[in-house]
Amino acid sequence: MSDTLKYHLLKGLSNALCSMSYDHILEIGKFLGPVIMERISKQKKRGLEQIQTGLSCDRAEAEKLLHKVYQHIGMSAMEMLYMPRLVREKDHIDDYIGLSHPEYLKACYAEGKGIVGLTAHMGNWEWLGAGMALHGFPTSAIGKKQKDDVLMSIINDYRAMAGQHIFLTGTGGYEMIAAARAMKKNYILGFLSDKDGNKVGVPVKFMNRFFSFPQGPAVFADRFDAPILPLFIVRNESGKGHVIHFEKPFHYERTGNAQKDLLINSQKMASIMEEVIRKYPADWLWFQHLFWTGPEKVRMLAVMSPEDIRTVFDGLSYPEDKVQELIHLASAKKESENE
Repeated sequence: MSDTLKYHLLKGLSNALCSMSYDHILEIGKFLGPVIMERISKQKKRGLEQIQTGLSCDRAEAEKLLHKVYQHIGMSAMEMLYMPRLVREKDHIDDYIGLSHPEYLKACYAEGKGIVGLTAHMGNWEWLGAGMALHGFPTSAIGKKQKDDVLMSIINDYRAMAGQHIFLTGTGGYEMIAAARAMKKNYILGFLSDKDGNKVGVPVKFMNRFFSFPQGPAVFADRFDAPILPLFIVRNESGKGHVIHFEKPFHYERTGNAQKDLLINSQKMASIMEEVIRKYPADWLWFQHLFWTGPEKVRMLAVMSPEDIRTVFDGLSYPEDKVQELIHLASAKKESENE
């Protein structure tokens, strides 16, 4: 199928959905989500494993939760294509997306330093940015360029339609400069932080696993002395509509040791995300490929103290001999540098 044909088919589907009631498109998505997702065996296996590990539950409980996750994914997909209708009805935005504790957001804007938005793949994260923009708040986000150029084009059109500014990684480096400028204009800059940080990530504990946490939120908060605002969009229990929950903001903690600061603040952000996920487990994207960077590949571990390495693995089911090996490698590296 050509890109042009694919584009027109998706736009046609979007137009058709936008002519329907909100209740109707949700019912379609709730049905299609499990029908489609149950057939993707790799994601299903990963999702079940990560639910069982993260929530310490049995397979039956994990299957029940994953089915609900699939229903939510289906509804979110329909809502994404429903974005033009959402924009047209912005005067009634509260009927679709409400705000919980917006005073935290307003207090952050009042500081005038930009805002680091800590969020995750919760609820309909595309409606998170759209909802904030349609409520009248200057909104931007760091996003990942998708492999599907046609889908990416439509998503970006709809983001712009809602008033969002998205800076895509992997597009040549300019996106980071533009994101910094957005901070200087006192925008909120959202970071989807439940993504593997690769070898340059920060080692943390997350959902009962070792996790390479992306550096972005900590780096921007430190550089701009900006408040960090946890915010997560959660679907209403009925399935209809969402609420954006703003949590109490905080500032980058500084101890005088840059490495320790990065560890402390990253672990704090990971723990906040975990707390929200445990509170609203059906809203999180459990099957995403999160934990593919092992400890041996994370550069930061090689320069950490034995005490800090042990803190990362404390309480995790990670082999003691592997922890000792990481400590030995870090110690050997430090001795080599001191010679």
